Order: sequence, then C-alpha cells, then structure tokens
Amino acid sequence: MESLNTIILGVVQGITEFLPISSSAHLVIAQALIKLESQGLLVEIVLHLGTLVSVLIYFRRDLWQLVSGFVKAGGEGTAARLEVGHLALATLPAVAVALTLSDVVEAAFESVLVAGVMLLITTMVLLSTRWTGLSKGSRMTWLIALLIGTAQALAILPGISRSGITIAAGLWLGLTGEKAARFAFLLAIPAILGAGLFKLLDLGGAEFQSVPGLTIGFLTSFLVGYAMIAWLMNILRKGRLYYFAGYTFLVALMAIFWL
Repeated sequence: MESLNTIILGVVQGITEFLPISSSAHLVIAQALIKLESQGLLVEIVLHLGTLVSVLIYFRRDLWQLVSGFVKAGGEGTAARLEVGHLALATLPAVAVALTLSDVVEAAFESVLVAGVMLLITTMVLLSTRWTGLSKGSRMTWLIALLIGTAQALAILPGISRSGITIAAGLWLGLTGEKAARFAFLLAIPAILGAGLFKLLDLGGAEFQSVPGLTIGFLTSFLVGYAMIAWLMNILRKGRLYYFAGYTFLVALMAIFWL
C-alpha cells in the first residue's frame, strides 16, 4: 500500500509539476476530494527531486552550454553569462514573495475556493495565448526576464500554474513557444530546488521511510516528469498552450461549486 500511494503521488507530481494545470491546486483539491494525505516530508522531497532531475536531464545540453560557456572568454562566454544573469534576475521576485508573504500563502493552501478561483485565472491566461501567434522571435532582454520572473512569483498561490503563466508571459512578450518554454523550464530549476530546500528545513527529525518506496517514488516522478516536458514542448512548437484551458476550467468549476 505504501508503494502504491507513493507511485500515485509520483505520477501526480510528474504530471502537474510541468503541465500548465497547477500542481498546487491539484494537491489542495485532492486532499479535499479523496482525503489524500501526505506520505511525509521526506517523500515530498524525493518526489520534487525526481522532477528536478527530469528537467536537468531533458535540458542537459542547454545547461552544459551555460556552465561551460560561463567561464569562456569572447562571444560565447558573454552570451552564457547574459542568460545566467537573466535567469538569476527572473528568480528574485519569487524569492521575495516566498520570504515576505509565507503566512498569506500558507492560508491560501487551506482553501479549495482560492485554488478554484486561481485556476480560473490560469484558464484565462492559457486562453489568451490563442492570440499570441506561433512565432515572433523577440530576443530575451533584462526587462522580459524580470516580467517573466514576476509572473512566476504569482504562481506561489495554489491554482496559478507556474509553467502556464511563465510560458504565457514569454509568448505575450514576443518569444517563440520553444524559447518561452525553455526559459520557463530553466527558471523552474531554482524554484523546484528552493521548494525542496524549504521542505528539507522543516524535516526536523528523521522520518522512517522504506528505501524501495522512496526509490519507486523518485523514479515515477522522474519518468512521468520527463515525459510531460517532452509532450509540452511538442505542443508549444505548434502554438497550442491554450488546449489546456478546457481542463483547468472544468477543475476550477469543480473546486468552486462542488467541493
């Protein structure tokens, strides 16, 4: 039973972490609907680690180019340092919100209604990408990075999809779907890592968990997360992020009027 619960949580983590449907809203709704309980902070940390590794492996070439280029002189090094700077700047708004509004966010996670209303906002954000066009080809700038990072900061609320709002922001600001998704997923690395570290600080004393159960959870969230990234990237190349709006709308209605 423990392994089955861990597998279910791993699948949910892998799917909702990257698809623009809000993992936090699904957690709040699942807890209210089927009384889904956490299997412990250690399991949550391992599941987050699985999705983190899926991003690292999927974008391994991009990350290697950034790391290797960062120390190089000349044009390649300048471009790599510039992109690292953009990612660092875009991370700051979420950090500021997490540090200053933690009590507000914690209260929001207690309300299914808040999650439902925020999902309606996510729905409208996704629908808006229907009119952004397939490809505009704008280059990343400091202002665009900051605006995308500000959008990510809003996703600290349950129901606001981090991937959805950051990719949509990139599309609104003229990036192609692939460029917007690439930046959003690279930006997710410090976000997922930070969430895992916060949970690690709350871990306190050691929790007993079976190694096989943790391994299964890690592999499940990793494999499902990797598959979801690949699927979403394919959808974005076709300019169809708005396809997910129907699903988030239905889940929002369920959260608001049923639960």
